[in-house]
Amino acid sequence: QHDHEKITFLQEICDVRASCDGPWMLCGDFKLIYRDEDKNNGNHNRRMMGCFLHVINDLALKQVYLNGR
Repeated sequence: QHDHEKITFLQEICDVRASCDGPWMLCGDFKLIYRDEDKNNGNHNRRMMGCFLHVINDLALKQVYLNGR
């Protein structure tokens, strides 16, 4: 997936949130990272990491960790 498609996806998440009143929950594996330790090699796209982190912070998203995979 190209970066412009990822940015469009992140904007869609922001648009969905804007249309929801009150609490909401977003579930999924977005195939995006926002921390270096989430990547298993040194090939980091810092721009996309920053965009994803910005959306996480703006929307006050919290990660729900899986136990017993």
